[in-house]
Amino acid sequence: MFSLAACDKDFTDDIVRDNKPEIPVTFEGATTYGFNPYYTVPYNGGASEISFRITIPSNASLHIREVTKMTAGGTAINAGSLSDDQVPSYLDAPVAVNGTSVTITTSIAEFNSKVPGSAITGAPPSGSSFEERAFMFLLTMEDGSEIIPVQCRIRVTP
Repeated sequence: MFSLAACDKDFTDDIVRDNKPEIPVTFEGATTYGFNPYYTVPYNGGASEISFRITIPSNASLHIREVTKMTAGGTAINAGSLSDDQVPSYLDAPVAVNGTSVTITTSIAEFNSKVPGSAITGAPPSGSSFEERAFMFLLTMEDGSEIIPVQCRIRVTP
């Protein structure tokens, strides 16, 4: 005989509950199927541009003051890299926003120069039709609070 039991309290701890931000952040134009959103870009000899359109609702209680830090790498990067002073920002300087959306633009060539250990070659791994890399962003709101959206990925096709 098999039995399951649970208390309501079992699903309210920070570890097991969804930690949804008061202000949702989306990556406009990205695709998702329930996991990390992603943009698809062609390799194009490394010249392809990558644009991240970061958006919060127009009626949000706060505006984004700036994109304070951005990290990039393989898909194993996480929010800890944004608070780690040993991990440099992908951005040359914070990007002022003072609104509800911002577009951050980079290229495959820039990614390869800034993150050589995860360089994009345009040759997808065996059994795949794309190479995937990840980016994370630290948003500072106008009241000084911070939001770290989910990881956003790029899928680079040959």
